[in-house]
Amino acid sequence: MKKCAIIVYCLALIFGLSGLAVAVPTTWTDTIDWNPDKKISMWSGLSYTHDITDDPDGFESYFMGGNDIIDSYSLTLSIYDDGGRCDWFEIARIDQPGVIGDGFYNFSQTSENFGWSIAGVLSLNFTGMIDVTVSSWFGDFYLDSSELVARGDNGTAPVPEPATLLLLGTGLLGLVGIGRKKFNKKA
Repeated sequence: MKKCAIIVYCLALIFGLSGLAVAVPTTWTDTIDWNPDKKISMWSGLSYTHDITDDPDGFESYFMGGNDIIDSYSLTLSIYDDGGRCDWFEIARIDQPGVIGDGFYNFSQTSENFGWSIAGVLSLNFTGMIDVTVSSWFGDFYLDSSELVARGDNGTAPVPEPATLLLLGTGLLGLVGIGRKKFNKKA
């Protein structure tokens, strides 16, 4: 009876330890702040790329493709009117990979969040980059800044598999059993 209790206790300990293996939630940020701000004229556009695989300052963690995983992201743009006399209203179209995250900028706000798209998440996971196009459908305006915030799991810390821990634990239990058997024979 005591042997059975020890075995059950050891198995519970092994499974309990395997439940502790989790990845670390991480946020990657890439900000583009144009100086001077980029003017976008009527019926023209500007394309640019956010890249979270590089870290120009050397202070933040950067995305490592094939190791890290991105679950979602948000794209926030800051655009303002050029104050021209002939402009009654401006229409700015924001285009990112896929269709879901596309939209029109609301000029009554100082910045606007454009969410995410499945194609954008795939692009970030495979390349660590996402292409964005801001185009003028009417009027002209200035593009001040663009910020990409990606959220996911940092895979740089190795996460042990539960099956590996189970195999290690059963091997240790086997060694304990052999040791007890030898100890009982000597006595």
